[in-house]
Amino acid sequence: MFSKNSISYLTQKQKLYFKNFLNNISLNKYIDIIRSGSIPRPQYGLGMLLASNQAYQLNIKKISIIEIGFYDQTSINDLLEHKKIIEKILPIEIYLSYFNISHKIFNSSNSIKDRKDLFKNLTNNNKVGKFKNITISNYSNLLKNNFLNKPIGLIIFDTRNYTITNNSFKVLDKHYINFLPKTFLYFDHFFRSSEFEGEYLSIKKFNLGNKKKISDILELPEQLSVSWNKWLFLAKRLKYLINFQHPKFKNNIKQII
Repeated sequence: MFSKNSISYLTQKQKLYFKNFLNNISLNKYIDIIRSGSIPRPQYGLGMLLASNQAYQLNIKKISIIEIGFYDQTSINDLLEHKKIIEKILPIEIYLSYFNISHKIFNSSNSIKDRKDLFKNLTNNNKVGKFKNITISNYSNLLKNNFLNKPIGLIIFDTRNYTITNNSFKVLDKHYINFLPKTFLYFDHFFRSSEFEGEYLSIKKFNLGNKKKISDILELPEQLSVSWNKWLFLAKRLKYLINFQHPKFKNNIKQII
């Protein structure tokens, strides 16, 4: 089930639309319900669907979707539910991984660019529960995985500050074949940030020193906002990882949303 916390953000009209969708799941209805924001964490659904569609059209049968964060059980629930839906409507297998950042790692981050004015130190770790169909491991294991047979389609960065985001970007240094031609990246903490701190500054630093590039997805927020106004900021958090070296980069991809 989707988390109760995420469902609580839906309006009554959206909840009714969501309930009707669950009784009659299809690709077109999933696209519509994402567009209207009438499903919990529609931004996750958007990134997962776009990644799955790209893989499907490139004849890639399996993809990996990763979240890096502070053990958010509601987020894990919602990832699992979106995975179930997408695997029903597209011939794709999704492998979920969650890398849990400890409070000690977070509290030891002490750059002036870490947005300490917004994010307080954490007192302890959230207790990690047991879930099926997702691998949950410590943040230190992030770089130990390879994704050659199931390339990364989406990474969700719930990393909050500049120091941890920079360290997390080391996963982007993996060989280009570990990714889709345009892997999607979602950043959860642009809210009220300046361009000179936090996740935003980490992106600028990455682009200065790497062949792969992190890019806005031009006009996506504006076009989606015709259906739901919150896409004006939510869709801006979704980026491309431009992977020019990928042998399938020039392949045509039919856009579905």
